[in-house]
Amino acid sequence: MTADRGEVEILFNNLVGNAVKYNRAGGRVDVTLAPTEGGVRVDVADTGIGLSANEASRLFQEFVRIKNGRTRMIPGTGLGLSIVKKVAQLYGGDVTVQSEPNVGSCFTVTLTKTADRR
Repeated sequence: MTADRGEVEILFNNLVGNAVKYNRAGGRVDVTLAPTEGGVRVDVADTGIGLSANEASRLFQEFVRIKNGRTRMIPGTGLGLSIVKKVAQLYGGDVTVQSEPNVGSCFTVTLTKTADRR
């Protein structure tokens, strides 16, 4: 797959940065890359504070910050995950999240080989 180094760096910085930022003390972050039939799949999973289904449904919109007792003191702009979504779409893919409050989250990004962004 051919990809722009800067765009891929933005994708990973936002996903891994959030996994660390919203994790709990002593938590874990796992990053997995796997080839798919048409491209690549990236999973970033954490053992962090997690999200409710309602919170997760709003997550990829611009300037959306989930504000509750667990996140109020964590800084951010609310742009990171909307940028991840835009980068994934540039490569013919998408981003999804599976999450459970107080358990953690797993963000999955798919990118396709056919979307050549050189």
